[in-house]
Amino acid sequence: MFWNIYSKRLLFSFRDRDSLIWTWIFPILLGTMFFAVFSGLDTIGQLRRFPVGIINDEAYRHNPAFQLALESVSGEDGLFELIVFADAGEADSALEEGSIAGYIMAGDIPTLFALEDQINQTIIKGFLDRFVQTRSLVETIIATNPEAAHGLQELMTPATYTQEISLSRNPPTNRVNYFYALLAMVCMYGGFQGLTSVTYLQANLSALGVRRTLSPAPRWRVIVYDLLGAVTVQFLCMITVVAYLAFLLRVDFGPQLFAVVLTCLVGGTLGVAFGAMVSAVSKQKETVKVAILITVTMVCSFLAGLMVSGVNYVVAQRAPAVAWLNPAARIADAFYCLYYYDNYERYFQNIGIIVGLTVIMLLVTALFIRRQRYESI
Repeated sequence: MFWNIYSKRLLFSFRDRDSLIWTWIFPILLGTMFFAVFSGLDTIGQLRRFPVGIINDEAYRHNPAFQLALESVSGEDGLFELIVFADAGEADSALEEGSIAGYIMAGDIPTLFALEDQINQTIIKGFLDRFVQTRSLVETIIATNPEAAHGLQELMTPATYTQEISLSRNPPTNRVNYFYALLAMVCMYGGFQGLTSVTYLQANLSALGVRRTLSPAPRWRVIVYDLLGAVTVQFLCMITVVAYLAFLLRVDFGPQLFAVVLTCLVGGTLGVAFGAMVSAVSKQKETVKVAILITVTMVCSFLAGLMVSGVNYVVAQRAPAVAWLNPAARIADAFYCLYYYDNYERYFQNIGIIVGLTVIMLLVTALFIRRQRYESI
């Protein structure tokens, strides 16, 4: 009996076009779109080398201090890409073409020539101001106390009082949050599997429900075997989507493969249980149940950070109870913990909440299905 019901459920799921679209094709397409849109998200706002011109005139050639200062902020690891021009006319042409952010003319006080007043020009101006201030300080020290000249090198060397460390083994990124929330949504879309399982056990909704209700097999076995088939299909869906994100789109889930698989299993089971509960509790038509399932799923996914990054943190601060009871937020946070945390304390806390919500949903489903009676079939 088990294999008959279980195998038929698997076969039905792989033939259900709506389920294939929502739980297989749609997440892959959405994940691809996320990859295209958010590929440069981590580099936004980072400073990059930009071209700066310098006029190679007599004032520049006879100013070794300024040359050394420019060399210190240029090169492969520097901020400026220094381009030397023979005269101002050549530099003006490059400036009008937009091939340089500005050019510097050395003199008693170095002068910046630029067409715009943006971040790059501000950086160049700040460098020149600091050079002039440092040169003035050095000249003042030498004039007032010549014996202090030997300590100028130590004085001019910037001191570092902080050390950059990482609180996790993986570098911080803003991209993975969107993909983790996407996986949480896919888990919740497992509700389509649970909704189908319970709907086709209700004699008042379909002819198949009538036949299954009249079956001599115990009703609890039918629903348990059917839900096991639904969980299997949803788990395969989750593994497929995770494999696509990890191996093709290079989304990092951390090195804990077993924990990732466990999260997919418990998250998918929660989604199936959620759909089963919606179908058992609601007495509306199947289309209304689907609408309820999609609406709740999208609201939970939004609060988990799928549409707007950072929403989940705002909810966690201002409404912590809502955050902890949001299944999509707990699933996304479980993946997040695997990426950032070095221990499993918070991860298993999330898994425990997911399992607890799943058990509650299954108990509610069982309670409502057990109460269903039909006067005639």
